[in-house]
Amino acid sequence: MITYIIKIVLCSAVFIFTYKLLLEKEKMHSFNRGYLLLSMLLSFVIPLITFNYSTPTLPISENEILQTNFIKDYNTTVQEVSAIEKTDYTFLVLTTLYGLISTFFLLRFIINLYKILSKTRNSKTIPFNNSQIVLSDEALSPHSFLNYLFVNNQEYVSGGIEMEILLHECAHIQQRHSYDILLIEILQIVCWFNPFLLMYKKAVQLNHEFLADEAVIKTYPNVSSYQYLLIEKASKSNTYHLSSSFNYLITKQRLIMMTKSKSPQNVLYRQLAIIPVLAIAVFAFSTKSFAQEKPNNVPKAKQIIVPATQDGVSQALLDEYEQILNSKKNKKGIPLIYKFTEAERKRLETIFLSMNEEQQAKQRVIFRPSLPPSPKSVPTQEQIEAWKNDKIYGIWIDDKRVSNSVLNQYKNTDFSYESVSKLEKNAINYGKHYYQISLMTHAGYEKYYQETMATKDLYHMVVFIDSKPRKMIKKS
Repeated sequence: MITYIIKIVLCSAVFIFTYKLLLEKEKMHSFNRGYLLLSMLLSFVIPLITFNYSTPTLPISENEILQTNFIKDYNTTVQEVSAIEKTDYTFLVLTTLYGLISTFFLLRFIINLYKILSKTRNSKTIPFNNSQIVLSDEALSPHSFLNYLFVNNQEYVSGGIEMEILLHECAHIQQRHSYDILLIEILQIVCWFNPFLLMYKKAVQLNHEFLADEAVIKTYPNVSSYQYLLIEKASKSNTYHLSSSFNYLITKQRLIMMTKSKSPQNVLYRQLAIIPVLAIAVFAFSTKSFAQEKPNNVPKAKQIIVPATQDGVSQALLDEYEQILNSKKNKKGIPLIYKFTEAERKRLETIFLSMNEEQQAKQRVIFRPSLPPSPKSVPTQEQIEAWKNDKIYGIWIDDKRVSNSVLNQYKNTDFSYESVSKLEKNAINYGKHYYQISLMTHAGYEKYYQETMATKDLYHMVVFIDSKPRKMIKKS
């Protein structure tokens, strides 16, 4: 989620700065309006787009599958049990903070909406150009919202509001500019942490003024007269932020735009320039998923065989087994491996290995035999070259994390063993790379072989988070 939020902010920044640099000062207001609205929405959509890429097929030996499955099963189980003891309140605090701030913006939005719409109910209205003029007793300058044009009652009756001003606000209504503002307000409630939405809002409002001015000039071609009128009205703004109104700060830009000439060739070039910007945004902020094709004829992994007896143990021994486990459970009811003494662990192992298959299947703490050392497996030079891609592969050599570029110092024959494992989506390094490559040098493999042989007759204690029955494999 954090990554998605960051991508939204960065993507919207790229789009709005592109607008400021290439489009805002050009006389192509309808195109600009479409760009602003579409790019604003695309900044939310593009980070959700996922592209799947295939990676070269890598051969995996039978012993690699065996070792990977065992290590993953054992280590993951222990880590989950330990992690359950800790409570992380960071997510709860951030979620609460987000909800409070969003609620504040939502209430502000509702209050402003209520203030504007309450005028339509409490004031006299008259029809005008497929809209409704709202005659208010408040001292305000003409402004519009939805299908309503708000003016001061006394000023309107006395003829103090020029027709150009009324037509300007009617243009806002007819072109449905209020819906653009409402969309931005809703997005700000949900995505208030994005500072570039405020830039979008100001750009959209200015674009609205350009469009409305353009509509007025088509009816009243006297540009100079209309400009003087705007200057006079610019200092009389007393309206709510959801409505369209005259604003002194943007009047200068409006006056300049009215007298600006339009170059069709220049407009076309700037519009075409948007295409590579869009392509770059999609490439930079979309999600890339790297999938490795499954090689043909992958050998089936060997199953871990757990010894069991035919008759099983007595109920008294089962009770003793459970009693020892209960003494080491946490608040969640899960036994913690590190709390068992060596004597307790040995006693549990003796009882478990004396159980029959049915009794073993009911236990959430089990014992598994050590695996024999995996035979040597030398990677090919083609694999070494492929693994240098740090966007896909993470490299471990002799149990140490190294940079992918380190592989430039090795030939394939410098290694005695290689294994490939795909990262799960909840893995810490998922996204940094998608496959973990474990390599052993000749010295590393010799050390691993000696350590594995030294513990070949030992059993490993494994705790399962859930307590569901599990199928045990009987020794043949």
